[in-house]
Amino acid sequence: MFPDESKPIGDRPMLVVVDVQNDFLQPDGAIHCPASSVADTETVIENVRKVLAAARESDVPIVWTKEVHRADGADAGLELHSTDGSHTVEGTAGERIHDAFDVDAERMPPGEYLVTKRRYDAFHRTELAHLCATFDVDTVVLVGAATNVCIHYTAQGAHERDLAYRVVEECTAGSNRSLHDGALEAMAYLLPGGVQPLEAVLAALEGYGGNDRVERIKTRGTLSD
Repeated sequence: MFPDESKPIGDRPMLVVVDVQNDFLQPDGAIHCPASSVADTETVIENVRKVLAAARESDVPIVWTKEVHRADGADAGLELHSTDGSHTVEGTAGERIHDAFDVDAERMPPGEYLVTKRRYDAFHRTELAHLCATFDVDTVVLVGAATNVCIHYTAQGAHERDLAYRVVEECTAGSNRSLHDGALEAMAYLLPGGVQPLEAVLAALEGYGGNDRVERIKTRGTLSD
């Protein structure tokens, strides 16, 4: 069964932190995303931190995604012809997760995973769908950047796999205000309840009973018997 649209995080959520990388969130980043439904990008970052803390406290599985490209563009495909220029090149400062987030990409906390991707959709040729299956997820809660690109395409990727999505509006940043607003409108249209306010998501996470498999990993270090 699919979660009712009135449920801000579904019944079995996973938090997916999409591309909170320097190239998108730093003012001097290659593709800075300055547009949001709140005051500025710094507020978006702080809101993402709030959701992250609540998800950790409630034993929700967490996936961090990073868009990464080879320096010679061999893996970029049609992105070579996109409006955006070169970005998130492997090994550069722009490719790294923003320092505001207390996570080491080389050593994730228990129940948290890093997924690197070559395309906008975090499900495309990655292990994200496998992780959703492992934790018996019915809903992906999406935060990060860019609202109109990787958030939008990942929401579509979830929808195509019969997974519900919940985009936390105040936790996303877009390329510009019209594209940010248009993407939110499109995602709300595609799935009723698909765009949620921050307060509702935080309240739902606070009342969530926890994912038993995350609890097992945190206490035993493995899902194995």
